[in-house]
Amino acid sequence: MEVKIPLLKPTKDNFKEFGEVVEKLEEPAATASEYHDYWHDLADLSSMGDEPTLGYLKVYRKDRPLELDRMERHVNTVEVFIPINGTGIFFLCPPMEKPDINRVKAFLVDRSCALSLHPGTWHWLPFSLTEEMDFILVLRKTTVERDIEIVSLDDVYKINLVRG
Repeated sequence: MEVKIPLLKPTKDNFKEFGEVVEKLEEPAATASEYHDYWHDLADLSSMGDEPTLGYLKVYRKDRPLELDRMERHVNTVEVFIPINGTGIFFLCPPMEKPDINRVKAFLVDRSCALSLHPGTWHWLPFSLTEEMDFILVLRKTTVERDIEIVSLDDVYKINLVRG
């Protein structure tokens, strides 16, 4: 027996009986700069316990110089970056009291994998190599308000990438 089933592009309306569509919103971003927009708490994941949520991060290439002058971390929670579009470079430093530029590593990020950062891992806004780069983030709802530490580095470090 043959059955016809319509193929739909998920929208908030046609998907609501199955779950939630997580996408970039038309409303203003929760945080923004010349190089990024970020929307927070886009889906209810409360059934997973301990306040998980999803965010959407859009990173812009523009004329952003490849340099680091600060880093951030979340001491109490993991943060998962799931790339859904574009290619970029993500600078990470292992958990320690203050980031050490000599321990920073650069990772090429694309849609081939997601990255789950240990609590305390230092990072900064990924650098997009394509015009734009998009991520779905998994984090705790209260991370932005209660678990973010941003520090300035000792200098502005211009990055020269070498083969690892």
